[in-house]
Amino acid sequence: MSRVLYIGGCTRSGSTLVDRMLGQIPGFLSTGEFGLLTTHSLVENRLCGCGERFMECDFWQAVGEAAFGGWKSPQAEELVALHPQVTRQRYIPLLFAPALSPAFARRLRRYRALLQRLYDALHTVSGDEVIIDSTKAPAYALVLRGVPGMHLSILQLVRDSRGTAYSATKKQIMRDSVDRVVYKHNYAPAVITMRWNVYHLLFDVMRALGARVLVARYEDVVREPRTLLGRIAAFAGRPTTDSDLDFISTSGVVLSVDHTAVGNDMRFEHGNVVMREDDAWVRSLPRSSRRVVTLLSWPLLKRWKYN
Repeated sequence: MSRVLYIGGCTRSGSTLVDRMLGQIPGFLSTGEFGLLTTHSLVENRLCGCGERFMECDFWQAVGEAAFGGWKSPQAEELVALHPQVTRQRYIPLLFAPALSPAFARRLRRYRALLQRLYDALHTVSGDEVIIDSTKAPAYALVLRGVPGMHLSILQLVRDSRGTAYSATKKQIMRDSVDRVVYKHNYAPAVITMRWNVYHLLFDVMRALGARVLVARYEDVVREPRTLLGRIAAFAGRPTTDSDLDFISTSGVVLSVDHTAVGNDMRFEHGNVVMREDDAWVRSLPRSSRRVVTLLSWPLLKRWKYN
């Protein structure tokens, strides 16, 4: 059975850091935002976390061979074609109830069958027990819930909505794009806050419907990494020993080179990485924006004990 730990939540949540820290634990494989593999990696051939372009990375070539006989195969091309037809957020109602559209249900079954081969290939090539996927989007989590033979655990990663809003306003060029300049998506504070609300509420619905969901705050992971990573690893089905977490020190974490397919630019930071809470929003988020974000998200802020 394919064991997958899915990091769900909203963008700008610190998921890449959490993904990579978990990936340092023996038996865990960090893949980054794996749900964006078709666009960022197979179509645009962006950089892997190891620094090689996706199509030139030995690890990903081995995964493609194991899954489909290569990334140029008809099955891989079918995966690329089906991805936008089933995983967009507007399809969430159909993902909850695919029987409402027989045509959608057929596409979804085929896409899930291809994903089964892909995630099985990750286990085979890496030899790791738990695959970490930090795609975050609730639609893709709903897709994974129905993949045959997959044991899915969801880490709902929460970050203060005001920190999320501030991060979403910053202009940033993505380092993983080689052939053209690509800017990270920006969002107005009110827009990203509504997405923050909706996405987290959707994960609440999934939990109510029987999904295995563990909630963790990004800020707590940064402040108490040993405690939180141990708890998350046990939730994913592979408890840690003290030595498994030796990559954590009082000054930060030691991150090895990994093969994250998609994610933010901290994928390219290796060695000793100083770990600190990203609280620049406290000083830099304009007061008017802070009031708007707080007003729009206060019920969930109160629920998760943000001041």
